[in-house]
Amino acid sequence: MRKFDDVFKNKAFLWGSATAAYQCEGAWDEDGKGLGEWDYFNHHSPLNINQEDGDTASDFYHFYKKDIDMMAEGKQNTYRFSIAWSRIIPNGYGQVNQAGIEFYNQVIDYCLEKDIEPNITLFHYDLPLEIAKEGGWLNVKITDYFNEYAKICFENFGDRVKLWATINEPRYYAYCTNVVGNYPPNRKLDFQSYFQYQYNLMLASAKAIRSFREMKIDGIIGIVHDNGNVEVDPATKEPENIFEVADFFYNRLILCPTLLGQLPSELDKMIQVFGFTLLRVENEAELFSYGKGDYLGLNLYNRQYVTDWQKGSSQVFHNNKGTGSNNKEGIRVENIFESSFDEQVRRNKWGREVNPRVMYTALKEIQDRYENPMIMITENGHGCYEKPDASGHVEDDERIEVFQQFLSYMQDAIDEGVNVTGYYHWSTMDLYSWINGYKKRYGLVRVDFDNQLERIPKKSYFWYRDYIINHLSQGEEKLAKSN
Repeated sequence: MRKFDDVFKNKAFLWGSATAAYQCEGAWDEDGKGLGEWDYFNHHSPLNINQEDGDTASDFYHFYKKDIDMMAEGKQNTYRFSIAWSRIIPNGYGQVNQAGIEFYNQVIDYCLEKDIEPNITLFHYDLPLEIAKEGGWLNVKITDYFNEYAKICFENFGDRVKLWATINEPRYYAYCTNVVGNYPPNRKLDFQSYFQYQYNLMLASAKAIRSFREMKIDGIIGIVHDNGNVEVDPATKEPENIFEVADFFYNRLILCPTLLGQLPSELDKMIQVFGFTLLRVENEAELFSYGKGDYLGLNLYNRQYVTDWQKGSSQVFHNNKGTGSNNKEGIRVENIFESSFDEQVRRNKWGREVNPRVMYTALKEIQDRYENPMIMITENGHGCYEKPDASGHVEDDERIEVFQQFLSYMQDAIDEGVNVTGYYHWSTMDLYSWINGYKKRYGLVRVDFDNQLERIPKKSYFWYRDYIINHLSQGEEKLAKSN
């Protein structure tokens, strides 16, 4: 049986890439898979503004060997992917689908055959439809459903999988589903549900981590948080107050449970500030104490640049139309705080800051405020419109430029003692970018969605390969010296 000690036995650092089940697998109704909330949304909702879905996506379900081969050829030594809950348990609870278990067994085994360390996320946005019908993450019963699903995964895959994450981006998921309203169930500016989602998601994570420990699974487990590194505009009148409320809004309900094993000390104060009612379980302190993870997965793209509330009612600014919209990503929360917009920082075509410096500042903040935990950069990348040449090759120099800067800032943080042990580029290949559809591309490998899903490595794929080769050789030298 493999041991966690084997993960870093012959390597100093994990270099890989990442995907998510709904975004790349396809096979939406094959081999006993149940319906997911995104299946229903994309097939039936007028809010699917780009009229695209993940029915086929990149068809990783049938192309997984080819995709893993390309990772190996690109010298990647780890692969982060998620499991589709409804592929394992079609209704979310109850009967298990053995064909789903077998599919992930095949993926895991092939990764290991190619010397690629599998890193599994249990939940990445794709809720089983039957659970959604029961209220989804607003129904506290889901925390037990999730725990049972997690235990099935631990039982079936834990002998080989040594790196686990419970939930991907609980804060951002709660934000898109309840504040932006672009992810199902499409509530907008519903702050009550936004905070309740985070509480229930973290409660589910804590229960699963407790099961992981009780089952004595050999490995490490944590959660994946989207970077909410708060920076306050220098013109802000009450900078300390604005930092506190914004940091709570973006970070604290996730980072305190997963890194400290407790809810934020300022929770009761913030309930008054934001004016919401939190439905809490009686033994929450005990349950959350079990939820402290072994590491933090950090999905890092941008910061949260904020200032005092100026005027106007609550409003969210978001762009899922790319060049079809001029929206800059941000929010106004009436009477509390709002986003500030730094005109000196470039933005991508979807209105989000492109600011690689925040890789360093975010990592240093986690180190300084949360006892320097183990961190893996579980997502980091750059979304672009792309045009291939006649052979299908993409010269994605813009991605390489941003990529290199992010990695340079990560190395600066590591040099200053931040405990980063792995990096996963988003994404392994082009895939379905949620509500953005397929024009927004992140992949190291181009997928020709109009030509039998042909895979064609981009310039960035080769750049990353060479970067890894260089850093792996440096890491081997360090290992040799330490031994």
